[in-house]
Amino acid sequence: LLPSIRKQAPGGQPFQICNNIRHMAAADLGNQPHLTEKEASVPEVNLHTFKECFVYKIPPLKNESGHRANDWDVNKWLWSGRLRIAARDAKLTIYLEDAQTGALFAECPVNEPGTGATSVEPVTDSSRYFVLRVEDGKGHHQYIGMGFRERPDAYDFNATLVDHWRSVRREREAEEVHRLVEEKGEAAAVPMADLSLKEGQTLHINIGLGQKKREKPRSTSGGSGELKPLAPPPTLAPPPPASPGMAATDPARGVEEGASHAAP
Repeated sequence: LLPSIRKQAPGGQPFQICNNIRHMAAADLGNQPHLTEKEASVPEVNLHTFKECFVYKIPPLKNESGHRANDWDVNKWLWSGRLRIAARDAKLTIYLEDAQTGALFAECPVNEPGTGATSVEPVTDSSRYFVLRVEDGKGHHQYIGMGFRERPDAYDFNATLVDHWRSVRREREAEEVHRLVEEKGEAAAVPMADLSLKEGQTLHINIGLGQKKREKPRSTSGGSGELKPLAPPPTLAPPPPASPGMAATDPARGVEEGASHAAP
């Protein structure tokens, strides 16, 4: 399968992608020559493993709009196996490995978005297929097609890459804040105050219940806002005197005096 992924080197001799690393097992990745001594000492963390993926030989890019999976003949894949995404600090790598033996078929070092060449590029006509930039560890690279049978796998694949770089950016921001605090000496110059209660101390809280403020009556007239005194009630005129022919009425008893003993 591997001889189908070939490219002409600058000297005219063909080279085979992953020719020197296809026999490496996943457990021996720390001895790869393209890792620095510092990187090799950091343990690699497995972020996600996909049990099945398919690799395709892709034609040259026709235009700048992007690759199309419809041009690959997706029913004729070049290789199938598992795909593993692993991180070593900020370094992210995609491994294509044999599902049974773990033998390495190809690896794709993923560059951080906005730096270097594009390592993983989705196709324009499907959400299940991508273009990977695989390398052999000696500076040679080749673009291959990669796809999943199920759409959820493609979603998880893309989400794993996005989550990794988001985590890297957050760690860098936290380190930058810590560095600025150390340079300004704010952590040592501003000690934290001890607000805890000492032995024997009590805390009194005045809630203010029963001490309601009386609201001043609002003035109904515009202007200065002062309350004007009310006018006295009007004086009622005295009742007219009783005429000689009318009997006086007792207002409390409701009967006419002198009329209670009248003859029937």
